[in-house]
Amino acid sequence: MPKRLVRDKRQAVFGGVAAGFGNYLDVDPVLVRIAFVLLAFANGVGLLAYLICWVVIPRGELLQTATGTAAATGSAPGTALGLDAVRDASAQFAAEARAAADSLRAAAPDAAQAQAAVGSFLVVAGALLLAHNLGWLHWPYWLRFDTLWPLLLVALGVGLIAKSRRPAAA
Repeated sequence: MPKRLVRDKRQAVFGGVAAGFGNYLDVDPVLVRIAFVLLAFANGVGLLAYLICWVVIPRGELLQTATGTAAATGSAPGTALGLDAVRDASAQFAAEARAAADSLRAAAPDAAQAQAAVGSFLVVAGALLLAHNLGWLHWPYWLRFDTLWPLLLVALGVGLIAKSRRPAAA
């Protein structure tokens, strides 16, 4: 099975992006978190990249749930089973694994659609920043980057606090 980049909710601090990158690259997620923080000091590039990855990268819970469901149907190790029982259990395991894979394919966002959305956002943001740098665009005070950046951080903080107060889905 090929490696997939997913957000790891088990080792997540915020959204699981750094943990997902750590698992995908086979490095400690702390190193990826440090990289995001260092990039955040470069005019907020790390924070912007983290937010984009949070939106684009699918959650790993779906994969873990499917794996857990399929693994739960197997028999305990060390149990003596007849050959027919092993065949039946393996057929049931294969059927549930196929069903889990089909549900994952149906739930996964289309990669081309996500890439087009992120690409469109980057083109629009780049065009707006270029127009501003060339003096063609004059922003209202509330929309200037110096004012908007703290507002975005406050909104992100409020969103995280609200998300943490929601009861966990069973």
